[in-house]
Amino acid sequence: MTTRNKSQNKQVNELLPVKNDYVFSRLFGAKNHEHILISLLNSILNGRPHIKSIKLEPTEFRKKTPKGKSVRLDIVATTDDGTIIQVEMQCVNKGNIIDRAIFCQSRLRAKELKEGEDYSSVPDVISIWICDQSVTDRVGCCHEMLVTYQKTNLDPFEPASKKVRYYIIELQKLNKIPQGVVGKNFKIWMVFIVDPGKIGRKSLEVPEVRVAKEELVMMSADKETRAEYLARVQQQNDIISGQTTSYKEGLREGEARGLKKGETRGLKKGAAMSKRETARNFLSMGVSPDKVARGTGLSVSEVKKLMK
Repeated sequence: MTTRNKSQNKQVNELLPVKNDYVFSRLFGAKNHEHILISLLNSILNGRPHIKSIKLEPTEFRKKTPKGKSVRLDIVATTDDGTIIQVEMQCVNKGNIIDRAIFCQSRLRAKELKEGEDYSSVPDVISIWICDQSVTDRVGCCHEMLVTYQKTNLDPFEPASKKVRYYIIELQKLNKIPQGVVGKNFKIWMVFIVDPGKIGRKSLEVPEVRVAKEELVMMSADKETRAEYLARVQQQNDIISGQTTSYKEGLREGEARGLKKGETRGLKKGAAMSKRETARNFLSMGVSPDKVARGTGLSVSEVKKLMK
């Protein structure tokens, strides 16, 4: 293998994972990257609508009451026909993807309705959730949800409104792409998100994919961007350590003992299990064992064992 080929392989191996929400939003949701986002969206929406231009919108929605919940979204944009599109990248299945999708879209709709406006003026909103893990029991990889009427003995099952639409994409099911549902280049973009290092020459003939790959290479080589990515990994680790099922089970186990010593032991067990789950997620995203160890607090040898 030539020195040049070795250098190229090293570069590919060091690419930041697009499945990380920070990297995803930096790549698809940044100014001057609108053409990349448009290509991705058209590959998903398949002409419903076909997007020609977009305007990026604020992604942070602060809580309106002291006990309310703030929301930070990955990407929000308004299309040329006034449709609002929200795109989220999710690496961990917390078991509440539909509830989260409904809540986030409700915040978008509340923002758009102004005093004195008729309800019919509320724009169409499309929420797209790209999930690294399986989050439904359905077979295909792409699912569209609408507000529908249930079938009765008098009326058929049919859409009640197309103003509210959700797309759930499960990357682990890419071998089951529903024919005629998604648009051109859908699989190319999904493979790029899963592992940009595996994008072949044919896929790079799509101009936006080629530009996205070039931009990702530059982002990956930037020390500040890489530091921010690692900080986001650590933040995700801290969140997961306090919210995963394993953590809660460990806490409940400790509480059941009724002793302070038992509580501490149960808590530590839950946290340790959570760290291992987090490490597996990061390894599946292509993060190196050394970085996973630094991000989770596990030893390098522990992380390498998880790789087996």
